[in-house]
Amino acid sequence: MSPKFLHTLSVLLLLAGISSCKKTVEPPAQPNSKIIEYKVPVADGEISGVIDEGDKTITVYVPFYYQLDVIDPKIKLADGASLKEKIVPVDVLDEKTIYTVTGADKSTSTYRLIIKLQQLGPLVIEEISTATTTTKWGIGFYNVRLRGNFNTNDATKVKAFLVGSDNKEYALVNSPNGAPGIQTTMGATDKIYALFYLQVPQTIEPGIYKLKVKIQSLTAVAKYPIEVFYDTPQINYVGAEARAGESFNVITTGPVFYNFKEFSITVNGQKVSLPIESYTRTKATIRIPDNVPAGVYNPTATFEGWAPIFQYWTLTVKAK
Repeated sequence: MSPKFLHTLSVLLLLAGISSCKKTVEPPAQPNSKIIEYKVPVADGEISGVIDEGDKTITVYVPFYYQLDVIDPKIKLADGASLKEKIVPVDVLDEKTIYTVTGADKSTSTYRLIIKLQQLGPLVIEEISTATTTTKWGIGFYNVRLRGNFNTNDATKVKAFLVGSDNKEYALVNSPNGAPGIQTTMGATDKIYALFYLQVPQTIEPGIYKLKVKIQSLTAVAKYPIEVFYDTPQINYVGAEARAGESFNVITTGPVFYNFKEFSITVNGQKVSLPIESYTRTKATIRIPDNVPAGVYNPTATFEGWAPIFQYWTLTVKAK
């Protein structure tokens, strides 16, 4: 054999020996602390959440037409894995939900839930005031109506607020006339929604406020402000009954009491004042003097700054 051939043969044998000594390197085992399915049942099927193993997030896209306030997910884990948290309904505006998974291999993973509401925007509300005229609402005014492109007939989803100069929000509340509702009409190009039976809260202070409306993830703020003020007080139309020398209460679920000065009845053609023992914005305690004869009377309430208000309900006084 030639020296060249022997050299080539020895090199090949050496390489074969080295190759035979190599070990097969397996890829590192992947942890099985995984969520492999996240589904939300809806009226016509299921919404599948998008699971991103890179940043450990689960993103759920919720179309507005399902009108969901919460999602009630179904979660599937990898074989042998367990979930630390209970599976409970999640508010669609929630931003804090996480899921902690422990795998059969004792590894752990934490997923963050992201809910994206696919609403029709922007939200637009009809102005209550104008550039030249500021609308006034009395404290306790209970016939507030708002109009806009709400895209829902569910009044509970529309939240309205008065926002003060300190950015504190005061929610408009349900009117004593009934639960809020929504009426729809067709405008020139779009449907218009009118929300009715809202009330200015009886606890708010007089001042200038911005009107803000929220529908889930959408928010609109009116351009022009609203003035809140003490309007003519009202007393609920309810009868009262008490004995001479006793006290009784009157209340308002509408415009509040302010500067309550006098409560009187007419006895034999003469005005008789009934002492106001105490009052708040919404309740007053009145005492009937000992010498008031038994009878049925229509009282009159006087608040400073307003004309006396004759009451069409009756006060029945019984003998002491």
